[in-house]
Amino acid sequence: MNNLLCLFKVIVMILCLRESIYVNGFGERAYFSDREDNNPAYYISPALQKLEHAPEFVKDWPNISITLGQVSGVTLDNAGRVLVFHRGEHTWDEHTFTNGNIYLGIGKPAIQHKTILIFNETGELLDMWGDDFFYMPHGITVDSEGNVWTTDVALHQVFKFNATNRRVPAMVLGEKFVPGTDDHHFCKPSAVAVLSTGDFFIADGYCNHRILKYNPKGQIILQWGTHNSHSPFSLNVPHALALAENSGVVLVADRERGRVASFRHDNGSYVTSYSSWLMGPRIFSVAYSPVHGGRLYVVNGPNGVVPVRGYVLELASGRLVGTFDAPAGLASPHDVAAATDGSAVYVAQLAPHAVYKFVDERLRDEAPPAPPAPPAPPAAPPATPATLAGAVTSRGGRWAGAAAGAGAALCAGALLLRGALRRARGEPRH
Repeated sequence: MNNLLCLFKVIVMILCLRESIYVNGFGERAYFSDREDNNPAYYISPALQKLEHAPEFVKDWPNISITLGQVSGVTLDNAGRVLVFHRGEHTWDEHTFTNGNIYLGIGKPAIQHKTILIFNETGELLDMWGDDFFYMPHGITVDSEGNVWTTDVALHQVFKFNATNRRVPAMVLGEKFVPGTDDHHFCKPSAVAVLSTGDFFIADGYCNHRILKYNPKGQIILQWGTHNSHSPFSLNVPHALALAENSGVVLVADRERGRVASFRHDNGSYVTSYSSWLMGPRIFSVAYSPVHGGRLYVVNGPNGVVPVRGYVLELASGRLVGTFDAPAGLASPHDVAAATDGSAVYVAQLAPHAVYKFVDERLRDEAPPAPPAPPAPPAAPPATPATLAGAVTSRGGRWAGAAAGAGAALCAGALLLRGALRRARGEPRH
């Protein structure tokens, strides 16, 4: 009996230690700690070989002679047309802003090139507009009604253009050239995502590190986001947004935390995070397709640790299932967009200035995905950062949480069994 009790003591110690490791979020960050070679590069090639290499690069797309500037954004409309947002003759570098985030080009002309180019799926240029208006383009999206939404980090503003007037915005949020932290100002806003209801989200990315939700009239409904904390609500440059309406979530490319964070789009509650040592510590953009139960298309950025390329993840499990890259490599991808059926993926790159197309022909023949589910019923008020500050899923996602829960359950079970053995031996309870 003494030997059996000693054995269970050892099991208890091991399980409790394992559970503690998961709770503290070390699961994936300790990936290399028990290897002889702690260099991640040693494991990258074998890991990539295990993934499906799809979608595949399309050569000579788009077929144009137009000179692009830094390509900051790419998106698709409901007809499958591709909108490319670029910076023309303007460049964002260390001389663009003051330390207080004031644009140093105030008083100089706006970009004279047409900054928004529209292509069909074969790469033919259909239209272009957006000249003499923007100063430092960043994010672009098209809503279900065909309105084009853009952000400009120099202007610190967000714009909505309808289909009948591309010169005068139908909605303007923020004050021209004035950064701020209140409800009426942004500081280098990075992205917009629009629900089918007309409600929309803005990632106020580079300075305020927050997500704001608005109704169709441009009135704030809610906002969330903290900085420099261990809460899952802590964001460090929310750089891009995507919507998985059929799953009820908004996805945030949390650039400097190296994750895609998922929040309920009705109330902002935290759901989970997606990250991987193979994707590295910087995630620049995310796109979503409902194909195969939901897929995320992610591009990372220069990080000095792992290759810069695209990845495909399952929404439900967070499992990496695919990877994609250009023949010459992706140097500085900035945005990614995916067709609804997942058959085409587009990547915008800052330098060299380019937009790339990737295709997965197998998905074209599959049945179209089911339409979005109806809105979820009203839920409890959004959780605050304080209530989830110790959440296990802040780094490891749902798998770390599951492992932690399993470890805790096994640990508790072992303790109960140990108590039962003691009682069988007549030992006192403390």
